[in-house]
Amino acid sequence: MEEKNIQVSLEFKLKRKKQLMASRSNRLKRFGDHMPELLELIDKAFAQGRFIKKPVGPIGACISLKDPSLAVAVESCLIGFIKTFCCDNYKDEKVLQGLMSSYFPKGSRPQIIVCPFTDRVYNVQGRGVNHPEFPSVLDCLNVENPVIINCLIDMRSIECILIIKDHARARKVMQGSTPPRNCREAFTAGGDHVYYNRSYTPDKEVLVKYLGGDPEAEIRLVESELENNQAQLLRFQLHLSSVKEDIQLMEEKLRSVIRACKTNQQCINEVKASITELENIEEAQAEDISSLEEDIQENEQKIESERKNVKEARDELKNHEKELININQKYKDVKNKMEQLSDETEQLKEEQVKAETVCSKHDQTMKVLEKKLEDHQANIQAMKDELSLREEETRDCEAKAKEICPVRQQVDQSARSIDVEITRLRQKITTQESSHGDKEQVIREYAEAHSNYKSKSSQLRDLRKFIDRLDNIMIDRQDRYKSLRRSLSVRCKLYFNNFMMQLHCCGSMIFDHVAETLSISVKPPGQERNNVSDMRSLSGGERSFSTVCFILALWEITESPFRCLDEFDVYMDMHNRSISMNMLVALSERQHLRQFIFITPQSTSHLPKSANITIHQLQDPEKVAEEE
Repeated sequence: MEEKNIQVSLEFKLKRKKQLMASRSNRLKRFGDHMPELLELIDKAFAQGRFIKKPVGPIGACISLKDPSLAVAVESCLIGFIKTFCCDNYKDEKVLQGLMSSYFPKGSRPQIIVCPFTDRVYNVQGRGVNHPEFPSVLDCLNVENPVIINCLIDMRSIECILIIKDHARARKVMQGSTPPRNCREAFTAGGDHVYYNRSYTPDKEVLVKYLGGDPEAEIRLVESELENNQAQLLRFQLHLSSVKEDIQLMEEKLRSVIRACKTNQQCINEVKASITELENIEEAQAEDISSLEEDIQENEQKIESERKNVKEARDELKNHEKELININQKYKDVKNKMEQLSDETEQLKEEQVKAETVCSKHDQTMKVLEKKLEDHQANIQAMKDELSLREEETRDCEAKAKEICPVRQQVDQSARSIDVEITRLRQKITTQESSHGDKEQVIREYAEAHSNYKSKSSQLRDLRKFIDRLDNIMIDRQDRYKSLRRSLSVRCKLYFNNFMMQLHCCGSMIFDHVAETLSISVKPPGQERNNVSDMRSLSGGERSFSTVCFILALWEITESPFRCLDEFDVYMDMHNRSISMNMLVALSERQHLRQFIFITPQSTSHLPKSANITIHQLQDPEKVAEEE
């Protein structure tokens, strides 16, 4: 039986490998060797007008996965619908059954589901599972045709099935105290099937047959399994040959025992004949009689020992015969049972296929009837609602009529005159509507204008808030700017006065930010109390020194990585130039992270030695002799 199972598995793997090899060029051959020809036949029949609407299928060829790692889980969930076709009506189903009969025998044809085709996917937002961590089967599929999605929603409820990769996590989610809402079942990445109160695990590893993306990888996997099955089959064949050799050895031993029994029996017969012959012979001599008696005793002992040997051989033969009979009986029983089980299995398979087909048809019929029932109930409810609405309108009309005239008037006019009056009023209403528009149009225009007004009002309110916020921001920026400007002005004044005091001068700066002007006043030593501070009254060296102090003050309040002065000490005397150079050197030492460049035609020999000071002295220009 094990060898037979391995042989069946080997044949299945070979067939699967053949399908995968064929699917290299045509993916449809995964769903059957004749599936491409069947689809071509369907296209041809549809072009000939034999179908009202072209059938869709197989379902497995119409879907793809967003995450290929979930192929086992999705295929385990949809395994009964992978090869299924969808038809719009029962007439198309009958035509498709006839086309399938050319390639598939009865009992092994793909399933056909009849459901009206629609262009929109069902709205399952209220009845589908929505888990924050795990997707549903519906979320894992990429399907362009809404008929396929609607069919799987109707027949498999894929919106209510979760995909959870880990088995332990799936059992914890599904069988916990609070299972997910609207969730019926879950599948794992290994093909485990988990309900809220039970779970099923496949006996062996589940392989992707139809939804796999890489046929080469599947071919390699099937070839590996084929090698394993062939190795197991070879091992069973070797074991079977060794058992057959043991049986042959035991049969040879049995034949040798039978031959020994025959030899012993022949010896017994010979001894009995000798005894009979000796008993018939009368000997006269006593010594001969005594010797014969001794021979008789010896022969009787031999006979007894041979009898024992024969008895043991017969017992052993009987034991072997019993064992052989038991083995043959067991073999016959097992063989009969295998045949019976095989027949029962085939019969059960046929009954299962028939039952599944009948159940599927009943399910489809029930779905159609339930849908018709829902439509009828919806129509009845709509009629009831319309009746209630009409009754309400009647009551409203009666209430409005009572507001105009509390007492019901007795009409003494004829129906014709009333019709004429109604016609006249309707013409008047039509005239008014033609000039001003009908009531619905006026209401609609009013609603649109009112909605527009609300929208524009909301936008205006938001813009005003935004403008107010921008105004506040600009005011704050202006305040900060004025504060910064005032701070920089004060700092500049302090630094300028401090640098001027190096020459015992008194200097001041007046910033007029409104007029955008700057006034600088310098008072030489001894003229601090003099109100006259005109810069033109200063000497050239004092103006140069004041300029240097002004530049140094600006450097103190501004940020710049490079500072450069050119010929700042041209009009200075030695004393002022020495003070200016010391101030510049001190500033550069204090701000050693910035680059200072000073260009002067004067000598720099009096500068102190420092690692931060580098002096580049250019060569004197060559003097050209004047031509006489």
